[in-house]
Amino acid sequence: MKNIYKLLILSAIFSLTSCEDYLDKPPLDEISEVTFYQNSNDLRTAVNGFYNDLPGWQALGVGFNTLPDSNTDMGLTENPSDRLSGLAYDLPTSGSGFGAGSAWSWVEVREANFLIDRLDEATATDEADQNLIDQYSGEAYFFRAYYYFDLLVRYGDVPIFPNSFTADDEEFVFAARDPRDEVADFIISDLDRAIGLLLSFPEIPDNPRISKEAAQLFKASVALYEGTWEKYHNNTPLGVEGSEGTRFLEIAAGAALDVMNSGVFSLHNDYESLFNQVGLANNNEVMLWRDYDAVSLGVANVLQKSWPNRSGYTKFAVDSYLAADGLPTALSDVDGSNLDLNTIEIGRDPRLAALIMVPGDVVEIRDGETLLWEFPDFSDADTGNTGYESQKYRNVFYDEAVDDFSQNTSRIIMRYAEALLIYAEAKAELGTITQSDLDISINLLRNRVSMPGITLNNIAIDPNWPDYGYNLTPIQYEVRRERSVELMAEGFRTNDLLRWRAHALFNNDQPRGAFYNDGVVNTVAIETPLDSDGFILPFSNFGNYNFDPIKGYLNPIPTDELILNPNLVQTPGW
Repeated sequence: MKNIYKLLILSAIFSLTSCEDYLDKPPLDEISEVTFYQNSNDLRTAVNGFYNDLPGWQALGVGFNTLPDSNTDMGLTENPSDRLSGLAYDLPTSGSGFGAGSAWSWVEVREANFLIDRLDEATATDEADQNLIDQYSGEAYFFRAYYYFDLLVRYGDVPIFPNSFTADDEEFVFAARDPRDEVADFIISDLDRAIGLLLSFPEIPDNPRISKEAAQLFKASVALYEGTWEKYHNNTPLGVEGSEGTRFLEIAAGAALDVMNSGVFSLHNDYESLFNQVGLANNNEVMLWRDYDAVSLGVANVLQKSWPNRSGYTKFAVDSYLAADGLPTALSDVDGSNLDLNTIEIGRDPRLAALIMVPGDVVEIRDGETLLWEFPDFSDADTGNTGYESQKYRNVFYDEAVDDFSQNTSRIIMRYAEALLIYAEAKAELGTITQSDLDISINLLRNRVSMPGITLNNIAIDPNWPDYGYNLTPIQYEVRRERSVELMAEGFRTNDLLRWRAHALFNNDQPRGAFYNDGVVNTVAIETPLDSDGFILPFSNFGNYNFDPIKGYLNPIPTDELILNPNLVQTPGW
């Protein structure tokens, strides 16, 4: 029963208004399966615990907060990614796979199933109360889909458990792995159920909570993942036989368009300011987020206190940004050599200036005094800094309440821009994208930052388009570029590399940082070697990456689990 109690944890972050109601509940040791799930408040309390599993910033006391995507080809921390570098291909006997928290674990699914099986026990007092019961029931289905998607990404084929069960139910205890496309269908069916139950965002009385539109966006994201996985892993041991993902790509485009046609969300007018705000309730682009309150609730994050958070961007990330005239830097008059931090942002996509720090950028504003950034911080050998420090997420304002940088910077979990990107990518992958499709999706993102839109029949051929190991059409290259720069450092990159089967981008090479001999970066001496062109090689001691194109894409099942359940088959390649 101990896992059931996680369902009863009240999320201080997401449920600030319900503290008094929660205190009125009977003690946890007096709650029984029969008496607890009686009304909307019971369901709300139960589902609140799931919100703690959504992404957030590390709490104070952790020491630092690695930025999202800092273990990819776009961002680095102090050590190479075990997965991408090929450093972690030992078969686990129990517990883990690639990265922390990647165990073959069914705790979260079991908890979601426990709640879903009891949703019908709650009764409403009136129509408004029934709407709340439906809302929290929809959230339960959403979170089961959320947990199953995590398992799909990690393992591909996994058993489908539609209900809770006991150790006596051998059908489930010794279940085999179901095909990944069936798992994806199960996830999407849960999200369809959620969409039918959830309130629209403006109707929810206490946001941030999962809304109908958030579930539609997640459905689009899941379908895009599975559709592109099946397309680019086709004819490999990890693909789905006979499928190129068309069905899922059509689902992705449709679900994204549902969000776009809802009229509930729109793009925030300023890209840069999206990521350093305290409180996001009034932001028209953000669909789901996590707030922090250091003083009132003691719920604080370490984000602003530990710059550069042992994180830095790569040369490949910086090279991805177009010139401000919409052309690749190789075809534009702008200097795209990236040799000088003083000039690197001039004439480039403004989203680059929102990403990295350059001399003259503001570090802190306190008591009328402004501290400016001069050069990268290499003072700690373990910072993992590449010379490209993050401007994104930096909140420069001194907070008198904590006598320090703000500890309340919010974390975006879902935003409207992702729907536009999913729609454009799904249509491009299907080969059905039109100029009108671009004008209602990617070109809106370009327009926000005063960049020229894409003209479908006049895309410049970039001699430096990334080598994915296979050829793409010009619009596919540019859609992927747009996704990369718009969502840089927001936690999407690893999944994009996996679903695109994109190991050619980094394998047999190693990431690079900033140009060192430019009079700015070399203000502080570093011992890190440089490549032949003078760019920092943060991981030269490890050498080139050695990614296994079979093992690297999915986690193995721990051998202990295979012994306990002889019906499980090991992941291909392991």
